[in-house]
Amino acid sequence: MASCDETNEIDEYANWKVRNERFLDSIAEVAKANPDEWKVIRTYTQSGSQSGSGNVGGTVEGEVDDYIYVKVIQSAVKLSEANGGLGEEACREVLYTDSVYVNYKGTLINDVVFDKSFSTPDLDYAVATPVVFGVNNSSLIAGFVTALQQMREGDHSLEQWQYKGDRWEVYIPYNLGYGTKDNSSIPACSLLKFDLALVGVWGLGEDKPAWN
Repeated sequence: MASCDETNEIDEYANWKVRNERFLDSIAEVAKANPDEWKVIRTYTQSGSQSGSGNVGGTVEGEVDDYIYVKVIQSAVKLSEANGGLGEEACREVLYTDSVYVNYKGTLINDVVFDKSFSTPDLDYAVATPVVFGVNNSSLIAGFVTALQQMREGDHSLEQWQYKGDRWEVYIPYNLGYGTKDNSSIPACSLLKFDLALVGVWGLGEDKPAWN
């Protein structure tokens, strides 16, 4: 419960660490119980790998905060298959050494928005200008990098393929985010929720594609 000080102002961050840990537990239970709609992905920083381990159904090894939890909003592979494309074969995966175009919005568990790349309340592909990240950029948090490496670009054979890549709702435990210290407007011990849409990928030696 939120506490009040002498001015009767509500402290919306009271018991923040505990609330975030309980929220993570609840999300993990939902994700593991619904493998058709959710992905449970182990952080790429574990097992000496530069990629996540993909979907996990049933028993999950390790701690609950060794994983990110993803609700799939839009699947590039399913869109490709539904429109006569080649599915996985046509939808490029993201490598650790790649660069990407993405749209995103980051929120806390109390729905406070701490960062976003688009100005509309919800993502509108037609007007949003994506941002560029190098996947291996040291400034990116581990949970964000883990998610990117499991996403797929839209099938280039489809009309407006840039809008048909993976779009995920990603839940990142605080130890795979900014940890136990405040980071700008993000309080310590914050689970991070991202609306994350992949709209373009290019690799080493490839020209950065133009965005229109």
